Amino acid sequence: GHSYEFDPVKKWDIMERFLDAVSGKDGVWYATNMEICLYTKAFYALEYSVDRSLVTNRAAFPVWILCRGEVCKIDSGATVAL
Repeated sequence: GHSYEFDPVKKWDIMERFLDAVSGKDGVWYATNMEICLYTKAFYALEYSVDRSLVTNRAAFPVWILCRGEVCKIDSGATVAL
């Protein structure tokens, strides 16, 4: 949300508790809007083989996908067997 959407009396404390809970934690991605936009585009641009046994990441950074119930990292420029 935007700061103007938070009622100073009722909502800022909720946001502060949430930020305290997620700050400085391993496994939490801290990203700007642009980083999220670029990552989302890279995720949707992954190239899968016809039988979906291979995936290629042509982005300049790694992308993570769920593969057979596990999180798999697809490095930049890599083709990975699924």
